[in-house]
Amino acid sequence: MQIRKALLIFVKTMGAPIVLYVDNPDEMYAELRQIIANAVPASPKLVEKLGKGPLKKVAILDTQIAGVAIQEEPVVM
Repeated sequence: MQIRKALLIFVKTMGAPIVLYVDNPDEMYAELRQIIANAVPASPKLVEKLGKGPLKKVAILDTQIAGVAIQEEPVVM
């Protein structure tokens, strides 16, 4: 059994997070933390990320991101 990491993006207007599978979740986690910290409500910016799982592309305004997390999941191979 292996462990894979998923990046969870919590959106202010959604109950469930967006789940993205990416090559380097730790790097994207740090990048999204910076985007959240630098978001300006008066000037929202569009953030687009590519995924490798069921979700291939995600586009969201930086002011709508409530938080991010990394989740580890067991994978049976």
